[in-house]
Amino acid sequence: MKDSIFKKALSVLLVLLSVYCVFIFRDLIGYILISVGLSFAGRPIVNLVSRIKIKGGKLPSAIGALVALFTFLITGGLLLAMLGPLIASQAEALAKIDTQSLAGNLKGWVGAVDKIIKHLDIGHSSLSSLLITETSKIVEFSSFSNLFGGLFMGIGSAFIAGFSILFMTFFFLKDANLFYRIILALTPDSQVDHIKNIMESSSRLLTRYFSGLIVQIAIVTIMVSSGLAIVGVQNALILGVIAGILNLIPYIGPLVGATIGLLIVVTTFEGGASDLLPHVGLAFLVYLITQLVDNFLTQPFLFSNRVKAHPLEIFIIISMASVIGGVTGMILAVPGYTLLRIIANEFLSGHKVVDALTESMEQK
Repeated sequence: MKDSIFKKALSVLLVLLSVYCVFIFRDLIGYILISVGLSFAGRPIVNLVSRIKIKGGKLPSAIGALVALFTFLITGGLLLAMLGPLIASQAEALAKIDTQSLAGNLKGWVGAVDKIIKHLDIGHSSLSSLLITETSKIVEFSSFSNLFGGLFMGIGSAFIAGFSILFMTFFFLKDANLFYRIILALTPDSQVDHIKNIMESSSRLLTRYFSGLIVQIAIVTIMVSSGLAIVGVQNALILGVIAGILNLIPYIGPLVGATIGLLIVVTTFEGGASDLLPHVGLAFLVYLITQLVDNFLTQPFLFSNRVKAHPLEIFIIISMASVIGGVTGMILAVPGYTLLRIIANEFLSGHKVVDALTESMEQK
């Protein structure tokens, strides 16, 4: 009896220790998971290169891994190159703004608000004095030093993250079974069969999920680009790509993408003032129709059916993940929850709650 209690206590302690280690090394674990995901995406390229024969021999897998990495880098570079002209046009539009006229309008508006505040006797400070105080706080030297310090730290962190991910991705691409062997090496012999089942199930469901994401991005990109091009919006393709990528963030992403898109539509419009509102209205209609199709057709099919979970279940999980991890949590909510369900189904099968949550996973 005492041995049984001791083993249970030790198991709980090991679980807590594992959770603590995951929290401490969460950045490194995140890099590894991203690298594994990229290795799955680049695997077809490696396989294609391996079929090339020179003097009767196949090219080494390291060559295929390098080709896949360069493909990722070139794709990212092309995307940035597409965004370059758009950013330049937005900077040009901002440069054309009549700052003196804008400042005059703002001064008149602030004065009107000050009169209302004085008339209603709301507080002791006027809006103008409040703006002056807050502006002085923003432009003080310490704010600039903190801003530049944070910028340099962010650039340094991004460089380290990028290098780490590319370095690990190369080896995962070079050796397709490397991650599998690492997991099995860390697994006790008594749990090897369970881990093999988990990895098989997770590979199947997560592959379906991530392939679904690619389809979703493509659908949103095509709908937004085509719709905006039809209504005569400039840079329709780039706006479609932005909307498709931001759509990866559940619920918030589409709203941010539409907001950015509509702001760009307004600033790049070259027609008369009377035509601006109908033009923006048509662009808004394109985003609205795309979001309705995505919410009621694309997402239920791609997410619910592919990971075998109810739409309400997914909504609750994403909402909880947003509280815990913000935007990153929302992005990782569905694949993380899918993996947890697979692990629970393997180790905790027979419990009422676990069986209820994993029942749909047993259906082919």
